Amino acid sequence: MIAPEVTSDSAIRRLTIAIWILIALVVINIGVSLFVALFPPAIAKRLAASLPESLVPEFTSFQDKYAGLSDWPLEKQIAEASVIAVARYEKDGDRYKAIISEILKKGSDVQFYYKVGDEYTQGGHYLKERTRYGDGQIIFFTGSPASMRYSCSFDGDRIAAFGDMPFEVLRKLINKK
Repeated sequence: MIAPEVTSDSAIRRLTIAIWILIALVVINIGVSLFVALFPPAIAKRLAASLPESLVPEFTSFQDKYAGLSDWPLEKQIAEASVIAVARYEKDGDRYKAIISEILKKGSDVQFYYKVGDEYTQGGHYLKERTRYGDGQIIFFTGSPASMRYSCSFDGDRIAAFGDMPFEVLRKLINKK
């Protein structure tokens, strides 16, 4: 049996329908991709907000509790810190290592994985020409196990972040608590 001749009008009609079906599939694909990317985070935020606080992960509230710690009054920073340590810089080739030289405050039940003489690797840095780093840094840790939240540098016996406060004044503030 011989196939009937296809007219150019019907071929164009079928091709037009195929193209519109392809366009519809592409639009649906883009819509599903956007839905998957945007909608679940919005649902998760609403769901988390509606949960009782006891079911919300502790880490989230822990992070929020110490947000902006560096902007808090010094007395509050000291009170909230579970550990306050001093790290002094020691030159080691082309970098400075931060070595824990003193622990100014440590709660009795706080797990702190550094001791005097240990290198605090996150506090070290490589030398840059014409850059002054000071003599070390004061590091504020919170929680247990202690987690670093804030640090500021010192130069000699002065702490610029605290209005050029002498170290001795900081020690007195810490021991007063």
